[in-house]
Amino acid sequence: MKKMMIRSLCSALIAWSAAFSLLVQADSGEQKQVFGDYEVHYMGLNSSFLQPEVAEAYGIPRSRSMGYLSISILKKTDQPDVLESLTGKVSGDMKNLIGQKKELQFKEIKERDAVYYISTFRFDEEDVYKITVQVSPEGESRTFDVKFDQRFYD
Repeated sequence: MKKMMIRSLCSALIAWSAAFSLLVQADSGEQKQVFGDYEVHYMGLNSSFLQPEVAEAYGIPRSRSMGYLSISILKKTDQPDVLESLTGKVSGDMKNLIGQKKELQFKEIKERDAVYYISTFRFDEEDVYKITVQVSPEGESRTFDVKFDQRFYD
């Protein structure tokens, strides 16, 4: 009887863990903030996760202690579920939990119908950074403030 209860409990725990894992993956899969017809997508990761040929093509240093941030500006079109990639101005900074601030320098990357703004920076293992980015789509007088927290791992 005890063995059955333990097996049942273990099975329930494994099922719960799997469901929680899928929930976390779905939640973190698409990082964006919406401002009316505009969407700002962002992604932060360790630059060593980039494929060597991609990093080399765009001049991104690969290192276990180097972070990489990518920003995209998109606008809804007349077609449902179709977004247009836009150019614009992107600037920002990041602060660690004790308030040390780093200015982010963004470089524009154009690929066919996509535009990305990338920045690289040194980070401390497992620190959480509060990232603030100001985004102004070309031809738009408004500036969108994008704020998010990101933890970087080496």
